[in-house]
Amino acid sequence: MLFKKQTWHWPHIVALISCGIVAALIPVLLDLIWEKELLEPIEFKAVDMRFKRRPLAAVLEPVPAPDGSAQTVSNSIVALDYDNKASSELGLGRWPWDRRVHAQVFDMLKKAGARSVLVDIVFDHPVKDPAEDRAMIEATRQAGIVILPVVFKEVEGSGTDEFFTKAPRHLLHAEVEGFGYIPGVGELSLPLPGLVDAAAGLGHIQSTTISGAMRRTPLLYATKGGFVPSMALVAALRDLEVEPASIRLERGKTLRFKPRLSDEVVIPINKQGRVWINYAGEWGKRFVHYPYSWVQAQMKSPAHRERVLRLFKDKHVLLSNLTTVSGSDVIATPFEDEFPTSEAYLHILNMILTKQFLRNATTGELVVCHGLPIALLTASALAGGPMLIIPTFLVVTGIYTYTLQHMFNTQSAVLPAAGPLLSLTLGLVFLLLTRFFIVDRERVRFQSVLGTCLPPHTLKIIKDSPGMVATLLAGHSRELVILFADIKGFSVYCKKADALQIQRVLRDYLTAMTAIILEHGGTLDKYMGDGIMAFFGDAEPEGGGEAKEEERVERNAASAVLTALAMQKKMAELNASWMSMGQEPHLIRIGINTGTVTVGNLGTEYLMDYTVIGPEVNKAQRLESAAEPGGILLARRTYALARKQGVLPEDLPPKVVNLKGIGEEPDAYPVPPEIVAQLTTAHSGSSK
Repeated sequence: MLFKKQTWHWPHIVALISCGIVAALIPVLLDLIWEKELLEPIEFKAVDMRFKRRPLAAVLEPVPAPDGSAQTVSNSIVALDYDNKASSELGLGRWPWDRRVHAQVFDMLKKAGARSVLVDIVFDHPVKDPAEDRAMIEATRQAGIVILPVVFKEVEGSGTDEFFTKAPRHLLHAEVEGFGYIPGVGELSLPLPGLVDAAAGLGHIQSTTISGAMRRTPLLYATKGGFVPSMALVAALRDLEVEPASIRLERGKTLRFKPRLSDEVVIPINKQGRVWINYAGEWGKRFVHYPYSWVQAQMKSPAHRERVLRLFKDKHVLLSNLTTVSGSDVIATPFEDEFPTSEAYLHILNMILTKQFLRNATTGELVVCHGLPIALLTASALAGGPMLIIPTFLVVTGIYTYTLQHMFNTQSAVLPAAGPLLSLTLGLVFLLLTRFFIVDRERVRFQSVLGTCLPPHTLKIIKDSPGMVATLLAGHSRELVILFADIKGFSVYCKKADALQIQRVLRDYLTAMTAIILEHGGTLDKYMGDGIMAFFGDAEPEGGGEAKEEERVERNAASAVLTALAMQKKMAELNASWMSMGQEPHLIRIGINTGTVTVGNLGTEYLMDYTVIGPEVNKAQRLESAAEPGGILLARRTYALARKQGVLPEDLPPKVVNLKGIGEEPDAYPVPPEIVAQLTTAHSGSSK
């Protein structure tokens, strides 16, 4: 099982929790020290991945196709692209074209019933033929739906007052409150004066890149007397019939306005005055692009003319120049490295009209994002070792990654990715190292020194509950069952046998006896030449009342007796093997006592000695010395406990035994070799 009741010490708990806190704080400190320059590029890449994995339905208004299926393109925003084919086939020549061509386009779109025309072409200087400019100015005025671009250099503060003096009616006025940065207008390029007067609106077409891509953009730039809005915002405000008095700017928080026929629109902005651009997809796949050459070819046919005009009815039309796309005409977006800048305005307009704005995480969401994943990982470190920490890391990382995408798709929330995932990774490393070098250090050292001396169930308890190591190592008193065994007359045997023979006999004997002790749940304490010392019951949890403790001691007394019987049986098998090789047989004596002893690591840093000491230990050793070769000698309490478990007969007679250094033991219970043989046979049969 992964989860076990564990014995913990406060220093270990504090160490693991501190690892989690440090892992959570490191990304925050990195952002503060490097002013987000270190993690922000990673964060933006993570946002780009969410854009690419988001379904279309999340970003375009639901419009049915003629066949009833889901619409895959916008039904209200299109693009009319000046193309190279028009230059050659229509005889328009190289760019720039005659401005009367633009005048004709404005007239056509007005007659088609377009809602607005967003022009992504700057007309900031007159041409040689004044008639061209006059025609375009008049067409702009007659159309009443043309929104022209302005360009400028971004500066701090309110910048130049040129917009205020030359185009005051196109300024946006807003009630301003709060604190935050709004970029300013500098080195302004306005359209021709006549176009300024004739245009339905002026808006900026600034393309601002962060970490190499256009992801956020200011909808407003500050200037004397008001703000210069983006071209997409101008179109949206006109289309939604927004009352100028309803526009409010909360610096660093939101831009708000009230459409005439709907609820207030709230656009989240950051402290730099920028809004996330909620891109709907790759270039050309979400908004229909009509090449100007194709439109003109269709317009020549009376049969097709009306159908072409209907394509632009009730549409917002972006008029862009794609005849010569240079490096300055493209940007990088979450979808593509080379994305025609003009289409970004379509995505911004779509975002405002559909009121589908991306937002940063709230304070509460930030706390959860930065705290909950690492808290779960820390909890796994408290509950278990690497076998729990690593799967928890993988599961939490997977769930968090899914949550990032889910919140992006359904709540338009841009939750942090780089910081929390870095915290999780650092937390994994810190917690594993802390578990290994601090929490599990005693267990590893304990197992490396005494692992071969402990029964499997004790090792499992230590593995599941590392805190048990400290309990086992700390000196404490407990009632245990102690077993001693040695070979009768082995010292005499050593005087006449050669060293290799002695080594072979001891190896066979000690190996076999140790395996039996561990198999029956005993802890091997030490070898003393040919002597063996073991005890039972040290690793079992304490508590539960006197009845539970008595049951534990009774069970371990029975285990010790069964161990002794198995050892005597194994000794008979070893004797048969030795005799077949021409070696003499040996007999062992076993003594078992039950009593309260001091148990723990009674050694030093130089030599660990996990053992038991006390009068009851001495008594067990004296019982072994007084036992009959091939037999077992039990103290009275040991016999009584084992008898309750049914491993010894009810009528075993007591015997008065004189124990060296202790005196008479009136109630010792010998198990002579013949009864050992009977009990061994009986228990062997019952275990099959």
